[in-house]
Amino acid sequence: MSWRRGVSFGDMAIGLLCVAFAVRAALMPAVSDTFWHLRAGADIWRTGRVSLVDTYSYTAAGLPWPDHEWLWQAFASACYRLGGMPLATAGTAALLVAAVAVVHRLMVGSPAARFVLLAIGLSMSSILWVLRPQIVTLLAVPVLAWLLVRERYWPIPVLFLVWANAHAGVSLGGLVLGGATAAALVRWRVRATPQDRRRVLALAVVLPLSTLATMATPLGAGIFRFIWESTSRIHAIGIDEWQPVLPTAPLEITFYAAVLALVVLGVRRRRAFIAPDGELASWGDWMLAAGAVALLPLAFRSVRNIAPFLMLLVPLASRLLGARGLPIPWLRQSRAPSADHPRLNLALLGGAAVAAVVVVALAYRAQTSRLGWHTVSDGALAAIRGCDGPLYNAYNQGGYLIWSLPERPVFVDSRQDPYPMPFLLDFLAVERKQTSHHALFERWGIRCAFLANDSPTVEALRRDGWVTRYRDDKWTVSARPSSD
Repeated sequence: MSWRRGVSFGDMAIGLLCVAFAVRAALMPAVSDTFWHLRAGADIWRTGRVSLVDTYSYTAAGLPWPDHEWLWQAFASACYRLGGMPLATAGTAALLVAAVAVVHRLMVGSPAARFVLLAIGLSMSSILWVLRPQIVTLLAVPVLAWLLVRERYWPIPVLFLVWANAHAGVSLGGLVLGGATAAALVRWRVRATPQDRRRVLALAVVLPLSTLATMATPLGAGIFRFIWESTSRIHAIGIDEWQPVLPTAPLEITFYAAVLALVVLGVRRRRAFIAPDGELASWGDWMLAAGAVALLPLAFRSVRNIAPFLMLLVPLASRLLGARGLPIPWLRQSRAPSADHPRLNLALLGGAAVAAVVVVALAYRAQTSRLGWHTVSDGALAAIRGCDGPLYNAYNQGGYLIWSLPERPVFVDSRQDPYPMPFLLDFLAVERKQTSHHALFERWGIRCAFLANDSPTVEALRRDGWVTRYRDDKWTVSARPSSD
């Protein structure tokens, strides 16, 4: 149906859902990581090169910093220079909108089934949407799947080249591509048709080319070692989003339920996966199944990996359901053409899109706290500038200081890669109240502290007689007494 004649009710419903996800993407919050990324991007544009040593802290100054996300940093910083935080947020949100569109293109079945699956799967994924380079992976995973399903192989190494320079989630792409290659080999062995043979030969070329493209980064072949070592470090220091997924919170419980439902659906439809005449299911079905299976262990390993996995789970579920759609009677009923009102549907969809633009524009203008654009108050920054000597700050505050107070090196920040592991463990032991801060402070000559109010170190410093130079509803700046 042409746009001039309108859209069907089903297309309108999916369109409204996509508008809702677009608003969610446009309002995703900035976090501490966002701001050191913006600083790094600004430095890339200023110097014309990617720095691979730390210059943002005094505790790891001069040590190697494998900046593997430089391309997204340059992109986000360019958006910021052109339009501030609104454009930086909207530019990254556009990547998420594109990801939603590609996921939908991978789906089959009735509009009702696609609507329900998108609503459930992407609502779960959207909980993890924040203004960081991981958004690149959320787009790259479905794009890779779409290229493989459509058997358009030549852009895949180019995708890996861009992906590897924007986010280390390119390792997930390697798993998906490896899973697809294994599926192609099995399919060729079972069917032995010329098409299956050509597919295997194409993937046999694409897989090594994509590996070489992944190495075309400032880290070279070291990117593989970095990904392994960084993942091990992250798990060792206990960052929440990288911890194993246990059914103890709403997102994790829903994830377990979704995986269980997919397994049950796969078992029930296992015969339907092979057509009655003995012909195997389509290559797209095989590819999505192989990719989802390849990512599932990593999704169980950390909360961070749930969102990329869902980008394949949603279209795979639609294909397992097939043309029959969801086993819910009212969802299978189609509307009579005379009751569809295509022009009214189009008007409603257009009105929703306009309303979404207005809502986002008003939120940007008001700079609501949800957006996270406000980093550190001017009062806190002034108090820090008035402190003499090395500054102490916590892991999640370093990014704000790197951006807002560039002249003052930080104690630690959420990049974590430049910092020696013993240093991080000593710092975390203090913030987790496992040991006293005294030895750490003496080692680094700390004379000023910038901390969130809920940090246990704030109260410990108060008991030690440190002077509170500034305090608001979020931050506390403390200084060592001058007599010390």
